[in-house]
Amino acid sequence: MVRAFALSALLLAGSPALLLAGAPVLAQMAPMAQPHVQDAWVRLPAVSGRPAGGYFLIHGTAKADALTGVSSPKAERIELHSMTNEGGVMKMRAEPSFAVPAKGVLQFAPGGSHLMIFGLAPDVKPGAAIPLTFSFQSGAKVTLNAEARAANAPVKADAPAHQH
Repeated sequence: MVRAFALSALLLAGSPALLLAGAPVLAQMAPMAQPHVQDAWVRLPAVSGRPAGGYFLIHGTAKADALTGVSSPKAERIELHSMTNEGGVMKMRAEPSFAVPAKGVLQFAPGGSHLMIFGLAPDVKPGAAIPLTFSFQSGAKVTLNAEARAANAPVKADAPAHQH
């Protein structure tokens, strides 16, 4: 009984030590407020002036959302593209958006859905950080740096997918 009273008193007093001790637990329990984007990278074009390709992984929030666009100060424009196999022929098509399932994953990867990055700044070289801003139907915006990789660089295995 004395312990319960002491704990209640600490909570009511707002003890910083107690609040900090509970912070990791609260952070783990709280749902993500906006989609989480990770493992973003850009394959630079083999021929200057041609489009680059962009790849990433998005973890959705508790509610379904949609990726509606990506922009960068280092590019003239960026389009969302899908790849489909039609009669044994791979076809690429610009898409207005891609669904991000509730608590699910949306992946853009070589050979599949990808960003087409047009008019990439000439100062972007392998190893550079390219700022990308991801826009979602919900109004959320996520900005991060994508690693620029040479056109002939092998596709390296990125860090394992983040688990929630």
